[in-house]
Amino acid sequence: MEYNPENLEYAVSVFYNGEQADRAKAHAWLTSAQRVPEAWKFVWDLLQPNKGTEIQFYAATTLHTKILRCWSEVPTESHEELKEKILQNIYTYSKGPKIVTNRLCISLAAFILQQGTTDLAAILRPLSTAENTTLLLEVLTVIPEEYNSMTMGSALRSKNRTALMHASPAVLDDLLRYLQSVYNDYSKEPPAEQTVQLWLSAATCACSWLTLGGEESREAGAGALPDRLPLCGALLTAVHVLYTWNEAVSDTALDVCEACLAGVRAAGGADAARHPAAALQLLEQLAALAAPILARDDRPNSINEELLSALITCAVAVGECHAGTLVRAVENNTHEGARRLLELLLAAQGAPGHYPAHETRSNLIFGFWYTLQDEILNVMDNASKISPIWREVFSRLLTTLVTKSEAPPDSALSRDDLELLRCYRQDIADTVVYCVLILGDWCWTTVEAAFNAADSEVRREAALHVFVALADSAPHRRAPDSLANMLTHAVHIADTSNDKRMLNTALDCLGSYAAWVSSLEGARGLSLGRECVRAAGAALPRAAPAAALALRKLCADCAAPAAALAAHIAHAAQSNEGRSDAWVRRQLLSAAGSALAAADLGVGAPLLQELASTLSEDLKAQALDPVRAAGSAECAAALLGALAAAPILCASLANALLPTLPAFARNPQLVEPMFAVLKQTVSSLMDICLPLVGDIGQLTVTGFSTKPCAAGLDVVKLLILVLGSDWADAAALFHSCIQSSARSVALDPSATPDLTEALFSVLHAITKKKPQYIDWIDDLLTELVELGSLCVRLWEAGAARAACLWLGALAAVRAPALQPHAPLLTIAALRCIGGATPRNQIEPLAELLLALNRAAWRAELGDLAAWLRAALAEPGFPTPHATDPHKHKFIAAVIKEKSSKRRLLESVQEFSLVCRGLVGTEYARQTLATKKLVT
Repeated sequence: MEYNPENLEYAVSVFYNGEQADRAKAHAWLTSAQRVPEAWKFVWDLLQPNKGTEIQFYAATTLHTKILRCWSEVPTESHEELKEKILQNIYTYSKGPKIVTNRLCISLAAFILQQGTTDLAAILRPLSTAENTTLLLEVLTVIPEEYNSMTMGSALRSKNRTALMHASPAVLDDLLRYLQSVYNDYSKEPPAEQTVQLWLSAATCACSWLTLGGEESREAGAGALPDRLPLCGALLTAVHVLYTWNEAVSDTALDVCEACLAGVRAAGGADAARHPAAALQLLEQLAALAAPILARDDRPNSINEELLSALITCAVAVGECHAGTLVRAVENNTHEGARRLLELLLAAQGAPGHYPAHETRSNLIFGFWYTLQDEILNVMDNASKISPIWREVFSRLLTTLVTKSEAPPDSALSRDDLELLRCYRQDIADTVVYCVLILGDWCWTTVEAAFNAADSEVRREAALHVFVALADSAPHRRAPDSLANMLTHAVHIADTSNDKRMLNTALDCLGSYAAWVSSLEGARGLSLGRECVRAAGAALPRAAPAAALALRKLCADCAAPAAALAAHIAHAAQSNEGRSDAWVRRQLLSAAGSALAAADLGVGAPLLQELASTLSEDLKAQALDPVRAAGSAECAAALLGALAAAPILCASLANALLPTLPAFARNPQLVEPMFAVLKQTVSSLMDICLPLVGDIGQLTVTGFSTKPCAAGLDVVKLLILVLGSDWADAAALFHSCIQSSARSVALDPSATPDLTEALFSVLHAITKKKPQYIDWIDDLLTELVELGSLCVRLWEAGAARAACLWLGALAAVRAPALQPHAPLLTIAALRCIGGATPRNQIEPLAELLLALNRAAWRAELGDLAAWLRAALAEPGFPTPHATDPHKHKFIAAVIKEKSSKRRLLESVQEFSLVCRGLVGTEYARQTLATKKLVT
């Protein structure tokens, strides 16, 4: 179909109004139309004022696309004509439609940047009249946005950056001039709507220029912080005026406030340490603005929640950037504004009401406390010299966090809100750790005081939640009274409470403090550990998952109390509650295993016999009905793992369970669960599992004949590395399992990427650690090398990487086996580097080339240099983008490098960019600029 205005208008109509299939076809055709040379002509026909808005928008979008992607089609002598046409259409659409005007402004910005911003003022001079102020501001706004997002060569980007940085101060001065009306007298009437719209345009434009080019360009583009303070003052004043005249700040007024605060955030966030006086002045201005707003609107379900969030976000961002200045000012009591801002952020952290039911702003401040405590510790020589001011601030913060950790009833929250609350409480837990670095043991005193002062279950649960967060900071072998008292409270609650949230949190306390309890010496630690284990067991009927998890942690860490209660724990694993859920049972069996391992053999053996008997029956049931009885094998593996500290018991359990597994080995659904049991048996017993290895080996071979899988290869790797030299059948098992896996993978390597990755991971581990065992699969090496050379080209990163690593390891220890295949392997690697695989898979290919370059090849059969030259001699290989000079440079760099993987990786990355046609692009600049490979 011809690309004429009539056909294009019809296609646009179909795209917006047709059936789904027709719309897809229209979209494809319209997209292709944007790339044809005729588009430079038909866009002007479609931009006529009498056309529909949809057609006008398509035309404006096409113009932008052509300028971005087909700039080379415009001869230099036509640049002026193109600029005039764009400007004329911007005038034409100055009254709308807005989406067309905006797209035309973006097109003009792209035109300016394609020319290297040669003379920004001259190009924009026609828009500099009073009646065109809105258009000028819109164009100015989108220029930095286009610069930040537009793909361009490094030379053009550098030229644009220099020009825009040079123009930035003048632009910001003009914007400040547009904002001067914020200082007018508005005591009697609010600003006019037109004035407010001008503030919005100017603030949005200021924010765009202040973020031009990212962090590295901010100061160069906008001047130092003192130079930006007048602009910040005007932006903050605009917020004050609009807040004063609007009880509910919404619609355009809210947009202006958010744009102004975003501008202040951008302006105030640079050169943090260089201008402390200016930083303190800005902090004071922010505090002065925020104080009355928070005084009026800091309440649950505030009508100005969005304004409060924008204000707090701004204060946090500026406070974080100037944290060092703030800390020194507060420490030395030299500036009231810094302390006022700190007080405001403390108040905002404690926003009234429950999050997220009544407020959604207190979650914005968490990161600030990390930055603050980090700066405090940097400023002070050591923790003992921390000022009392900071102890007061962080004590108040900790108390506030306990309060904010209070959770409303679950019934008051939707499912999404419950997830928000979970994440919020995790943020509180993370922030509590920052308090520990400032307060030390005082944290537990503060939390205990909050718990004792609580007048409801909700508040006590909140204190327990914060107490859990402190677990990793508990002092080793030392028991502050407040810490021990809080753990005692948790034990009591686990014993008595029926409140779901309270009980779960108390049990979380018991499990989280298990390691600390185990560090306590003497009768106190033993007694406290016994109480914790007993309480967790008693809670099983009321909160099985939480109690089972707590028991597992306690039994793993507190050996003596667990041993004393081993019988109770083993019986709990056999109880109805313990068998009601596979996950719960797995935790309880793990707990029982730890307890039995710690108990005397005379106590543990009979208890284990009962568990083994039940597990054997469960495994038989799973063999008969894999779906309804699922999970038994995982439970058996959990018990085996927990018994690793008691090899006699572990071996006894393995002897009881192995006879039930042959049925698993013959069922494809059960092969992987069987290997979970075998892997745990071997890893728990290690070299003392030799008496069992015959049965384990037979099950492994049978399992591989049924269904090769990654879990089975983990068992093979363990058996060969641990028992390869002591077990006569190791070679046969290794050969059989590798052969089965390789032939399964060869059918379609990408269909089973986990098996492919596991196969080459096993081969890599054996080749690196026990290279003599490669002789056992000598007859398979040709097949495996060919398969590995194929898998190097997979898009599945893990499998491709494992193949590269094995082939590289093989080159180091068995070069003759690899040499006949090395030329084709080199070609495969070059294809991948050239673009046959994703860019993020370059590193293992570089490691492979390094290994091939280091290998001791037979000279008469060639080496990497010869294979590279032969492969790259072919024209257009690996892609037409790679010229002969590129290839010669790459070959020289690879052959030269035999020691440094980093240097070789740089050369491979550069050649990959060349082959993919990416040299000179923004991607290349970002990828390699730090290595100074792209200039």
